[in-house]
Parts: sequence; structure tokens; C-alpha cells
Amino acid sequence: MSGPGQSTVEVAEGLRFDEASLQRFLSAAGLPGVAADGPKLSIKKFGYGQSNPTYFLETAAGHKYVLRKQPPGKIIKGAHAVDREFKVIKAVGEAGFEVPEMHVFCDDAGVIGTPFYVMAFVKGVIPDNALLQLAKEHRRPAMKSIVQSLAKLHSYDPCKLGLLQDCAGKKPFGRMGGFYERQISTLARTSEAQVSGSEGKVPPMRHMQDLLALFKANMPEDRSCVIHGDWKPDNVILTRDSSGAPEVLAVLDWELSTIGHPMSDLANLCLPYHLGPLGAIVGIGSIDVDPDSGMPTEDEVHRTYCEAAGVKYPISGWSFFVSFSCFRLSVIIQGVAMRASRGQASSAAAAGNVVGMVMSADALCDLACDIMRKSFGPSTTGSRL
Repeated sequence: MSGPGQSTVEVAEGLRFDEASLQRFLSAAGLPGVAADGPKLSIKKFGYGQSNPTYFLETAAGHKYVLRKQPPGKIIKGAHAVDREFKVIKAVGEAGFEVPEMHVFCDDAGVIGTPFYVMAFVKGVIPDNALLQLAKEHRRPAMKSIVQSLAKLHSYDPCKLGLLQDCAGKKPFGRMGGFYERQISTLARTSEAQVSGSEGKVPPMRHMQDLLALFKANMPEDRSCVIHGDWKPDNVILTRDSSGAPEVLAVLDWELSTIGHPMSDLANLCLPYHLGPLGAIVGIGSIDVDPDSGMPTEDEVHRTYCEAAGVKYPISGWSFFVSFSCFRLSVIIQGVAMRASRGQASSAAAAGNVVGMVMSADALCDLACDIMRKSFGPSTTGSRL
């Protein structure tokens, strides 16, 4: 196993399942190296945090696989949709994109308790967002490969991939157009619900209404393509050949993928360039553009993307895209604060830091507002979408 994202741990009690049932299912599905009456599969959990529990499977003969499933317990409607994730990975993989080979999807919760899928294990390096695991001379070419891979994803026609078709009575994978309008409206409602759900412990973000007004007044030109939804280096597996520059082997964690605006992915990748010390506080890090760091500047990232995607440089309205990514992160952190205020935190650290998370969410919202104001001028306070 290589890289912090590929380290494994023993499966905790609350995340265990019927291993014999899984082995019987995979044997019947014809997964190489798995036999119902053969040696038991070795099953461990990847230590790197995922909202969908992810497991490392290894057969006695050395075949390696990855199983990804819904978490146990009650699931919010539309969340943890591993069927959507399987569908998009399979679609882009068949089109030639860098993803693990998909083997089998199971929607029968009777097998291990929830729907799940199994894919190939890809060995490599999963870096952090500042590529600190890589030698300095490899960071710029590695980021270039990550950006070029993103441009390749955005080049696919969702219709030709079959992602706009109604499948077996289910809704299509996504809708063409209106991505930012829908996202901003949804995030605003989510934030309001989180405030009300905290019983006064999580206040409204102080500049959110100003920010919403700025968004509404400065919507970018509408564009649609397949987007990953959480594009960043720690969702990428890189080659680990020390003699050459790392390249993208596979892209992981497609649970937020949909049809959306391509700049949402690029802005998510570039967000650490804008966070400074706040990046470490909110857990995604920041990017040091000191010449000795080996990292490309944000402008280099833009140029690489525009050249690979065949779009005009400089990117029009870039401040909007970065500001939105910042706002989305603020709402996510506010949600963690709300759950912690209700005693539902997923970690002890979160449970004891409601005030700190509220301050972080506010700081991110303030930053998003500042980015918009510098480019587009002041808003009309109190305006709403």
C-alpha cells in the first residue's frame, strides 16, 4: 500500500458486515480469485476518511479489490448514492478516462446490509492538496497532469455517455443548465435549516445575504458538462515511479459527480491558493507558491487548463467561481457545527469545537464575500435569491 490515502486499518465493529455472504455473492458474480468455498477474503478498511465506507479486499491468490458501500443506518434521501457513483465511473471509464475498472454493483441490501460496488485496486500515491508527498521537482508536472485530466473529463458529452437518459424508471444523472442557480439556492436553504436546527447555538453567517445578492447579480455564462464535484489532489491516485514525473493513474470519490459547470471543478482545485492560514484550520490545507515550493502558481493552473480544454484564457468571471467554492465549504462546515451542537458529531474533536467551527464558517463566508466585492463591487445588503 502506498500513500496515506491507501493505508488500511482493521474494520471497526460498527462497520463490519457478513463477510461470508459477500464472498458467496462475489463468487457467483465471477470475480477472479473469489470462490464461495475457497479461502476467506482478507477485508480491511481504508484509513483515509470517506463518507461512503471503503474497504480493501484481497484474495489468497493476491487479487486486490476495493469495495465501496453506503454507511449503515438511516440514509438521507439522495445521499450516499453508490449506484450513481458506479454509473458515472463506469461510463467515463468506458470512454477512456482514468478510473479504476468497475467489476460489479449490488443493490440488494440483503447481501451485506447496504448497496455496494466492487472495483479494481489501483496502487499508487494519493497526495495531499499541496502535493507534499512528492519531491519538489515533481509537484509542478504532477499538478499539470491533474489539470489535464480534469480538462479531459470536461470534454465528454454527457448525452453520449448515457448520463442524460432515464434508466429503469430512475431520474437522469443530472440536468443541463442552471447549475449555479440551483446550487446557490440549495446551499442558502441548507444554511438556514442548519441555523434553525441548532436551537440557537449556530448563528447565521453574518455576510451570507450580501454574498447571495452578489451571486445573483453576477451569474456567469451557463455551461454544462460532466463534473466530478470534488476535484482535488487527494482524490487522485498518481504513479509512484521515482525516476519520472507522477501522472494521474485514477480518479476516486465520485459521489458528488453530476452535470454542472466545468469551472466548479477547477475552482475547487484552486481554492487552497486563496485560503492562507485558514486552509489548515478548515482541514484542506493551503498552497505555498513560493518559488522553492515546486508548486505552480494559480495562473499556471489556469493556463494549463485553458490550453488542454481549448477554452479562452484568461477565465472570465473567475472570482465568482472561487467565491462559490468558498461559500460551499462554509455551509459544509456550518453543518458540522450544527450536528456537533446537537451531540451528533462524527468525531470527538468536532464535538468540542462548535464555536471554532462557527468562526471558521463565518471566516470562509467573509472571504467569499470579499473575493466577490473586489471584482464586482458592493452588493445591496439583505438581497435574497
